Amino acid sequence: MSNTHKKLSDLEAMKLAMGEAKKGSPFTSPNPNVGCVILDRDGNFLSSGFHERYGEAHAEINAIKKLSREQLSGAQVFVTLEPCAHEGKTGSCAKKLTEFDLKRVVYGLKDPNPLVDGKGAEILKAAGIPCEQFREGLKNELEETAEVFLWNYRHQKVFVSLKMATSLDGKIAMKNGDSKWITGEKSRDYVHVLRAAADAVLIGSGTLAKDDPRLDVRVPGLTKENKVVVLDRSAKLQNRHNEFQIEKIRHHSDEQSGDRSQDQSVIWIEGEKECEPAQVLAKLWELGIRSVFIEGGAKVASAFLKAQLVNRLHLFQAPVIMGEDAKSWTEDLRIGQMKDRLVLSQQSIQTFGEDFYLTGLIRDPQTGDQFRAI
Repeated sequence: MSNTHKKLSDLEAMKLAMGEAKKGSPFTSPNPNVGCVILDRDGNFLSSGFHERYGEAHAEINAIKKLSREQLSGAQVFVTLEPCAHEGKTGSCAKKLTEFDLKRVVYGLKDPNPLVDGKGAEILKAAGIPCEQFREGLKNELEETAEVFLWNYRHQKVFVSLKMATSLDGKIAMKNGDSKWITGEKSRDYVHVLRAAADAVLIGSGTLAKDDPRLDVRVPGLTKENKVVVLDRSAKLQNRHNEFQIEKIRHHSDEQSGDRSQDQSVIWIEGEKECEPAQVLAKLWELGIRSVFIEGGAKVASAFLKAQLVNRLHLFQAPVIMGEDAKSWTEDLRIGQMKDRLVLSQQSIQTFGEDFYLTGLIRDPQTGDQFRAI
């Protein structure tokens, strides 16, 4: 059913705005994903918009520009994040909203950016427009829409996602290294959607040498080139960089476009100390990378988990059993006591074909602490 001319409750409007926000995830970094929904004074849907790309119009502007000033008279604006107060690559959304005779503005989360942080709401109130924070639940869901941005501002660190595709018994490859394919095509397609939402994909040298993956983004209608980070602890691939698809694809792309500016589209990190997870993330932060998507292998996954640096887990599980001799994705992770076991919080589960997909947080978004059993 179309939302046009449909009356929405506050809860429905904010849920719709959250859905809009996620549409921008491939291109908004380092800005947040933000969605906006505008209703008329009686709650009927008028328009929606989202922040589509860093440096371009914000969600509120994209929703407003679809409407006339007359339609906006008495309108209600629902936005997932507090309207921005400052002037940057774009103008202040809060100031723009004061140009219209709005009934009210409802925002989901307060913006932690010190340039906003309550100032957007104050601009609206000073102009006589009622402005309030959404209080009908959805706090965790709202946080998830902008989790990378929120983590970056709260902790000044890279947001780390870990993806694993396993059997029911937690195995990722046979003893001989054979791992194609454990999960089905629909799961693998969704991995490309997740990959597109990150600034960089990270992989270990062992997995690279064994599988030689492309690690590009293959989503219909979407063109995006992520950076790829390769961790080579023993520097065994030092003189072999050009052998792998990740380099060949990017060199070909540069030649086709005539663009040679992406010299660090593949970032090789070599050496024992340099490949320590905390060191890696510090380097990536300096390079402007704000989110990383770890895709393998078991040693890399275990290292980041042991270092308590994984924020979100994406686990795809196929309905197969591979047995004791197969390789486990946690075989290098040692937890001695039940009280120290890791806990996945704010989980959600869905299916892709015959596979199960489980995602959730491993670190507390506020404190940064790893979730533990109570």
